[in-house]
Amino acid sequence: MTDPQAALQLVLQQSFDWGNETIPLHAATGRVLRQTVHADRDQPPFDRVAMDGIAIDYAAYRSRRRFPVAHTAPAGTAPLPLTDPSHCVEVMTGAPLPPGTTTVIRYEDLQRDGDAFIVPEGVEDGRSIHRRANDGRAGDRVLEPGRYIGAAELAALATYGVGEVTVARRPRVAIASTGDEVVPVQQTPLPHQIRSSNVWQLAGLFRDVGIEPTVSHLSDEARLGQELLRQLLADHDLLLLNGGVSKGKLDHVPDWLATAGVEGLFHRVAQRPGKPLWVGRSTQTMVFALPGNPVSSLVGALAYVGPFLRQQLGVVRPARQAVLTREVTFVPDLQLFQQVSLASVSGEQRASPLDHGGSGDLLSLLRTDGFCVLPRGRTTFSAGEAFDFLPLSLR
Repeated sequence: MTDPQAALQLVLQQSFDWGNETIPLHAATGRVLRQTVHADRDQPPFDRVAMDGIAIDYAAYRSRRRFPVAHTAPAGTAPLPLTDPSHCVEVMTGAPLPPGTTTVIRYEDLQRDGDAFIVPEGVEDGRSIHRRANDGRAGDRVLEPGRYIGAAELAALATYGVGEVTVARRPRVAIASTGDEVVPVQQTPLPHQIRSSNVWQLAGLFRDVGIEPTVSHLSDEARLGQELLRQLLADHDLLLLNGGVSKGKLDHVPDWLATAGVEGLFHRVAQRPGKPLWVGRSTQTMVFALPGNPVSSLVGALAYVGPFLRQQLGVVRPARQAVLTREVTFVPDLQLFQQVSLASVSGEQRASPLDHGGSGDLLSLLRTDGFCVLPRGRTTFSAGEAFDFLPLSLR
């Protein structure tokens, strides 16, 4: 068996050129940025009024409390200066601060008096002004390659005029179940059959990062199964197979892959769950053949497919750790992916180990927030110890 760390390193040594593409900003949600974005102007680009109200020259406030309105300054118009400091300018949120004014008083603190406002005691200079370049200066590096583009990134790109965005090309992903005991979701299974569920689980992981996979099924009949397998390899950059990788008489996936010209990198990893994992590659396609049990399948995707995908796309995910809330004892010389529920207590991520019915216990995943990675070479993992945490996401 391959050590889990050695297996992961073998996976990360594989490289493919998926390329980049330039797309309109409106289509960039969920994509991975592949360009550096610099600010083309200060942010804010002017001294910005932060509250609806009036702007005054604070020097005049020292000797008066009543300020007639000189004019109004709405957002989106060039500011007119205040030439008479005994007056004020009515200002709207987002407007440039009128020249000749130094502070803003919000409407809630004012009293209207005809065409003037009465200003209360206790006003301070420089209030309710979002100063020019407070958030960033022209020329600053705002965004780096390797970020998933979400709402905040879209706003930043729009702010700095990036209407066409260079992103990583999405890989063409295929997911295929195996085994004639598996039937479609819409079909009523016979007593000896099960509905296909793992492919939905795996497809959901990819859809969460904006990749729509092809989903199919390999028949146990050799000619049909091998024919579809060759087609999937030819048409996709990344192939996930589910089931058929153990040592049973009908676990023919490794042999089929070898026949199709896929080079095996390793088969069987010293871990639980997910020991029968098979990983290989052809010239253009990376292949992960995952065990058929649902928890094993999910672990394989999170622990190996996720790091491979992020490296290919140039995404760096910060390491996460969580603290065990109770002791875990595990005797086999295997790395254990311990199912846990997670809670944040005083800023600390606390992981409560979950009891479950083994790697086939699909419903236990409904209570699972992720996996604590408990390394080989130990049998006792104490409450209060921190371990690497694997969330249920490819991001």
